[in-house]
Amino acid sequence: MKRFLFLTFVFGIVTLQAQSPFTIYNEDNSDLPVNQVNKIVVDALNNKWVGTENGLIKIDASGVWTLIDTANSDIPANEIRSIYVIDEEHYFVGTYLNGLGYYNAGVWTNYTPDNSPLADYHIKAINMTSADTIWIGTPSGLIKWDGADYWFVYNTVNSLLHSPNIIDVYIDENDDVFIGTLNGGLSTYIDGFIDYYRTDNSLISDNTVMSIAEDELHNKWLATSFGGLSVFTPDATFLKFTPLTSDISDWSVDAVAIDDNNIGLLAMASTGLNIFDNTDWTILTTENSELPDDFVNTVVADNDQLVWLGTDTGGLVVLNRDLLNGIQQTTTIEMQVYPNPATDNCIFSGNFNDGEIRIYTLSGVLVLTQKIKSNTNFIQVSDFISGNYIIQFTNDEGAATIPLSIIH
Repeated sequence: MKRFLFLTFVFGIVTLQAQSPFTIYNEDNSDLPVNQVNKIVVDALNNKWVGTENGLIKIDASGVWTLIDTANSDIPANEIRSIYVIDEEHYFVGTYLNGLGYYNAGVWTNYTPDNSPLADYHIKAINMTSADTIWIGTPSGLIKWDGADYWFVYNTVNSLLHSPNIIDVYIDENDDVFIGTLNGGLSTYIDGFIDYYRTDNSLISDNTVMSIAEDELHNKWLATSFGGLSVFTPDATFLKFTPLTSDISDWSVDAVAIDDNNIGLLAMASTGLNIFDNTDWTILTTENSELPDDFVNTVVADNDQLVWLGTDTGGLVVLNRDLLNGIQQTTTIEMQVYPNPATDNCIFSGNFNDGEIRIYTLSGVLVLTQKIKSNTNFIQVSDFISGNYIIQFTNDEGAATIPLSIIH
């Protein structure tokens, strides 16, 4: 009897396993038609709309999957690149080579350059203002459409757009339009005028903006192709997070999202998922987690704060961050700089007693390296040019960054 009880007890211990933070859907274990997921959108009812290379998937709030493709509907094509959902009976899809599809209560209408002023067959971005003005991003221009007869195409000839290749369109609560372009920087459409921010006229980190999201302080987070994360602040300056100035895992970011807790979610082009809570970075890759693919195309947080990832070859991934354990995360290091803004000198202090600080310009130029031996340190900045900088601190326990402004 004692032996039987002992074996039963051991069996119970062996079979108890921690719940995985990852749920992975692919074409082998689910109704996902293909493992390439290009776009994910969450609507107001917490339905997930998943654009793949072989059809559109709707996953409702109760978990029921519905495939919408050319075999069972009049959707214009299966290669979905962008999605905008008004409600379950009214939504748009942007396709790779077959234009814009609009689903209106059971009826599909297809818009292409052949039957409309649409500038291109490839639809990269779709968004809508509170006044129902539709903005469409294509490789051949930015389209403004009232949903009926009025169309206008903005390009490099008739506007201050510095690239006609539009990758993303974000619209804020004021109906201001923010436009991510290929090699043309960030453009804005505010009060009827287009303006632009490029590396030659601003401190934006890169001229290719892949994705745009907004945090609770109204900073616009920009995923860039070669400049890491660039943050456009309400006072029209830029903060820069690169492998030189932060713990971000790479220079190339495919997409960015902000959840309801103001946590930044970065879909990396080849280094998995980066999570940034404005203090610490958590890096999830195929090497330190169950993530099936390091090439992440799209990311979004749903209304339950689950993170949905679309990968290039690994399918659809759902991450429950509450179950993460033992994943690489930088040590929390508390830092302060006073005064900030500084003029000639400042004091750098925190919960550390050794390490090194480096000060970078927002364009990534290293301007100071200084060893520190105590938790309070004097920094001379009188020779610095007035402007915004990033202080990076590193030691054996981790790394952290803090912004610094200098005014002479």
